[in-house]
Amino acid sequence: MDTAQFWAPGLHSVISRIFIDGVRSLSGFEREFGPGITVVHGMNGCGKTSLLESIHLLAQGFSFRARDLKELIAWKGDEFILRGTFEDPAKSTVRALRVGRHGCDVREDGGNLKSAAALFGSLPAVVMQPSDIELLRGSPDVRRRWLNEILCFRSKANASLLRRYGRVLQQRNKWLRDYKRGGGALPVGGEELFAVLTEQLIDLGARLWSARLSLSREISPVITGYYRSLSGGVDEITCAYKSSILKELDALDGAEFLDGAELDQVALVAEKGAIYRIADNVSGEGEDGVVDEESLRVAFGRKLRSLEVAERSFGGTLAGPHRDDLGICIGDSEMRSSGSQGQCRCAAIAMRFAAVDVASRFLNKPILLLDDIFAELDVNRRDAVASLIREKACQVIIATPQLEELPFKADMTVMMDS
Repeated sequence: MDTAQFWAPGLHSVISRIFIDGVRSLSGFEREFGPGITVVHGMNGCGKTSLLESIHLLAQGFSFRARDLKELIAWKGDEFILRGTFEDPAKSTVRALRVGRHGCDVREDGGNLKSAAALFGSLPAVVMQPSDIELLRGSPDVRRRWLNEILCFRSKANASLLRRYGRVLQQRNKWLRDYKRGGGALPVGGEELFAVLTEQLIDLGARLWSARLSLSREISPVITGYYRSLSGGVDEITCAYKSSILKELDALDGAEFLDGAELDQVALVAEKGAIYRIADNVSGEGEDGVVDEESLRVAFGRKLRSLEVAERSFGGTLAGPHRDDLGICIGDSEMRSSGSQGQCRCAAIAMRFAAVDVASRFLNKPILLLDDIFAELDVNRRDAVASLIREKACQVIIATPQLEELPFKADMTVMMDS
């Protein structure tokens, strides 16, 4: 790939060098990378995925395989060390991460950061791997994490919003658990604390819904378009945001609330019924239409009031963005239960390419990390994925055991020792 052409379309993130010591099976590993397509190959178990995981961790601030970074420490090891140099047309950024059994040290350009999570937000990376089929087959939690990640690509304010909502939800759930365990005795803080936590949850939940609905409306047609390209137009999928408050969300038209009669005071009448158009106040990217965050607050408040007795009996919060899902359907059925392996893999890849587009629009073109994804695809789908990869003009790092499986020529190859 011509380097000048690579930089021309806009801002890019690339990793030019990495040092890895003590990450799973990798120790004393150091490599340089070019801005085009790098293929990392070798036998299974030689550390190819660990290399991708290390790049992702330095770029994104979290692992795509482990919830706790200590899980990356090599067996019988005490710590791991990562250092990476990232380039864009204007500057170089050096990041370093040392994670031990009892703490971690994170640095960027020599300055200390509070945690690995502080790395997120300027050097995006998108990973594609065989386990992405769980985006279709897995629980709603898998799809919520995917939504939240690309929501944070849009704005750091969204990352802060997610953290704040999570903290308030955790505190409210603790109050409800203590109430249940105490047999109805009021926990510390009493009803006043519960009322404050509920109001905070309503406010933050409405803002989070507003951001997610705006994102859903933006990416749903993108996902369906990529799926159409990958499947050769043989079949079509649809995406809809599924909420504990909203009955349906069409990505282009908006949302229809439950209990329309109850919410008639805040209804916005349109040809198709009660349609709510939500502006993206959280990320700052407004849309044409009505700013209707208050309608979400009203709906959420009424929903929680209707569930209060059940929540105190259950010991947890029964409605909110933390219980939502992204429904992906083929025909009239959800792919989670009716999609074939090939259809689900195509849909998962389409979702990852949508994430690439969001990162490219709001941050930089991301580093694209591919972990042996071609082995599960037929020839036509391999060629379609390869065409999209070339079109994106991102830095691409591919891990594969078989060079002959690749539907394109690499700019650089890295042989991993077994």
